[in-house]
Amino acid sequence: MIINKNVMRDHNQKSVLQAIINYGPISRNEISHKLGLNRVTVSKIIGSFVEKKIVLSIGESQSIKNSGRKPEMVAYHAIFGFVVSFSISSQLLEMLVTTMDGRVLHYDAKTINNLSVKKISQMMQNNIDHLPNFGTVEGLQAISIGMFGNVYQNKVVFSPFIDFGNFDIRQFFETQYHVPVVIENKANLSAIFEQDFSQQELENIVSLMINEGVGAGVIINRQLFTGNYGQAGEIGRLIIPTQKNERRNLSELPNLDSEWSENAIVEKGKAATKSTHYSMTELVSDYDDHNEGIRDLVEQFCYRLAVLTNDLVAEYDPQMIFFNAAIIDQIPEILKNVQMKLSDVKILPPLVMSKDVKYATLLGGASLAIRTMLHMEETRLIFHR
Repeated sequence: MIINKNVMRDHNQKSVLQAIINYGPISRNEISHKLGLNRVTVSKIIGSFVEKKIVLSIGESQSIKNSGRKPEMVAYHAIFGFVVSFSISSQLLEMLVTTMDGRVLHYDAKTINNLSVKKISQMMQNNIDHLPNFGTVEGLQAISIGMFGNVYQNKVVFSPFIDFGNFDIRQFFETQYHVPVVIENKANLSAIFEQDFSQQELENIVSLMINEGVGAGVIINRQLFTGNYGQAGEIGRLIIPTQKNERRNLSELPNLDSEWSENAIVEKGKAATKSTHYSMTELVSDYDDHNEGIRDLVEQFCYRLAVLTNDLVAEYDPQMIFFNAAIIDQIPEILKNVQMKLSDVKILPPLVMSKDVKYATLLGGASLAIRTMLHMEETRLIFHR
């Protein structure tokens, strides 16, 4: 079998950098033993990373007590630069700035109130241009943009809240800043977050996100699964069948987005309480006050969520399902209720809350941006919160 030298060199470089990021500070000998590479090759690769300022030599190890020569340690240079992650919804533009290992430097949120995509892009550009000096070596390295809807090969195919028309938002930012720009569905970014910001070896997971829409981010064999045209996980389109709707046009039937998104739940709560104005905060308060109508609504939601969870288990057989939803975060009994409803399922994976409901998509975007900048899109990296 003939192995291309360039392919082998690229593989070795990625493996060495992966070891430094995931296990550093680490010595050259440790890397050599972990990867089965000779020390000369490892030293040469590390030397090239040091020249690029991606890796730092940080002196001798202090953990070894003997009087002999102590190994020199190397570490990932996380302040080599920074990445910017955006999250766009119908009403809110969020921005998160992180170091090259996912540590948060800055967060900002602004209302956009259904602005055009061009005006939103200008607002994003203004946010970047007015960032403070973070003291990094090289500055901005990559940008990620998360949104609801169908994304395929870094292009927005469809978004339910913003009309992108022919506007290429990726090209707009690449032209402005000359750095890699990645675009991804929010649920997919939440799945990336759960995998990359975890010490556990998560190979097959589902991240179920309920916000303005309902979506699932799916990781299979450690890789994001997006399907043939970026539609995998668009579970908000799943139709909710009822007998009276049996012969209606499918596009007219209720689906998960229309019935059980966060907005839909709030609207149901508004109707149940006969309120003029209603919010998720008020819904949670009414639930805590044992409002009968709201308690009944939450029970209906739990049932629908249990059915959906059962379907996800049957479809993907994940080792874990993460739930990313403000309503579940604020009413923890919902997840316990769902677990009880699924108690008869013979093999049920752990059902757990997201490690960070608020920042999951932004941090997932940061991870994707960092790995893209490092040309390590398919490499397992462990980041910090």
